[in-house]
Amino acid sequence: MARKKPVYQQGKSPIRKARDALRKSERHFRDLVEHSLTGISIIQDGRVVYRNPEQQRLFGPLSENGSASLYDHIHPDDIPAVEVLHAELLAGRVEHPGRVVRFFPRGSMRENSDIRWLHCRASLIEHEGRDAILLNMMDVTMARELEHVLIMQDRMTSLGRVATGIAHEIRNPLSGITIYLHSMKKILAEGRETAEAFAVIGKMLDASRRIDAVIKRVMDFSRPGEPRFSSIDIRRPVEEALSLSSVTLRKSGIEVESDIPGDLPRCLADPQLIEQVMLNLITNAVEAVKDTPREKKIEIRASSGRGSIVIRVGDSGPGIPPARRDRIFDPFFTTKAGNTGIGLCLSHRIITDHGGRLEVSASRLGGAEFIVRIPVRHGGGRP
Repeated sequence: MARKKPVYQQGKSPIRKARDALRKSERHFRDLVEHSLTGISIIQDGRVVYRNPEQQRLFGPLSENGSASLYDHIHPDDIPAVEVLHAELLAGRVEHPGRVVRFFPRGSMRENSDIRWLHCRASLIEHEGRDAILLNMMDVTMARELEHVLIMQDRMTSLGRVATGIAHEIRNPLSGITIYLHSMKKILAEGRETAEAFAVIGKMLDASRRIDAVIKRVMDFSRPGEPRFSSIDIRRPVEEALSLSSVTLRKSGIEVESDIPGDLPRCLADPQLIEQVMLNLITNAVEAVKDTPREKKIEIRASSGRGSIVIRVGDSGPGIPPARRDRIFDPFFTTKAGNTGIGLCLSHRIITDHGGRLEVSASRLGGAEFIVRIPVRHGGGRP
């Protein structure tokens, strides 16, 4: 009597079914990756060991040895920040490591017109039994160019708001120079001691330097340029923003309390962009308190802790209702006539690009308080 074959031999065995399912899953995954509009790479030991077709379109296929350096196409100014991010990711200290980075595409002559802005998002994976980084890149060049135009428009708007103060800062030393010139004319006409003439010349030079300093601050603030991350003392951009706003604050009768400790750690940031953020926040605070029946007051405090520098800008204005706080950073959202509604949106983007956060809450002065958190990351060299 013939023995019956086991049931599993009459069809596919469970192992074979599992293998077929695995192969099918791998094919689906490969199709998704190979036809993705997002550039996808796998990085291991600082080398790119895989590029999907979209990534190859931007940077070309891998070399004969099957790998390429992570830093081959990165803009030199962005390399230190990418190195810090790479190290923190491998150490498990970054939860959502997304960053916009400048790259030179394949065949580029490394000129500014060739630069592409790519939004990069990375995560830790296992590749061939070892730790690796899965890197997704999306080309956001057009969006960044539009954003750059909006930033420049917002900077010009901000400068317009403090134009009276700037004119005042220049007019005072300029009037002094005129007075000193008349004094010099009198000294020379009367044949007095040369020491008096040199003293007047020294005063004119001081006044000239004050004018030059004001013009330099304005030019630095309004000059188009790409972000330049460096290790900075956060006090400087905060103080520069306060200086640009000082006359407006004084003429508006607004009291400013500033507490910026001198022992704050340095951080990796673009000082011009941080100054732009601070000027936006100060300008918003001025607008908030100018019609308040209460005491007109703005408070700026800075501190450090838990790996971040925290800057708080609070005011005694009417505040922001909780229902509107979720929308306050939306593009073009504004509650004031004649306001573009873009300043806070751009400020939020700038701080996010620094790996930080911009938040809003209630101020202890009774109005709104904007909180800037910037990670303490040391740059200027390779880790």
